[in-house]
Amino acid sequence: MEVFDELIYLNPIQSENRIFCFDENTSISSFKSNIEILHSEQALKNYFPSSFKFCLGVGNPLIRKKMIDFLEKIGGLYLPLKSRSAIISESVFGDFDALSQTFIGPEVKIGLGSLINVGANVHHECKLGDFVEIGPGSLILGNAEVGDFTQIGAGTVILPGIKVGKNCKIGAGSVVTRNIGDGMKAYGVPCKIK
Repeated sequence: MEVFDELIYLNPIQSENRIFCFDENTSISSFKSNIEILHSEQALKNYFPSSFKFCLGVGNPLIRKKMIDFLEKIGGLYLPLKSRSAIISESVFGDFDALSQTFIGPEVKIGLGSLINVGANVHHECKLGDFVEIGPGSLILGNAEVGDFTQIGAGTVILPGIKVGKNCKIGAGSVVTRNIGDGMKAYGVPCKIK
């Protein structure tokens, strides 16, 4: 819904550029009653015979990666979404989505396809890998690192200089006070490996 809200603001429905959704689930045919859902590669090719721009409306890192690969393979161009209310330093680097009320400080590097969700803060000199999901209201403090395909739950705090590995899941509301290795699930205050 947040992505759709941004798209409507950036590209009103009555404009020449139409908005479509893509979902392989054929049991639904429209979104918000007036946005058509396309269900197959062929349907996309019928509407967009050459190239098209797309953004992602899902948070799960593995699905985001799958969708980018699939849509680029058939001629799509990933268009990272930056909310009109996001505050993003000019020194930030990367192709990522930043939803409403996000803050991203100076010298931050964010990998391809990552999602900085509503109200999240990523402070100076942080490094986020590819397809990282930062949950709503999370706080990633200075010089912290988060590895590829890691999910950070809503309202989580990662303290300065902490490193969270690849393919991790950090539970909502956790406070990460020490480094976490690859592939770990952790939660709590302070955060503990499950």
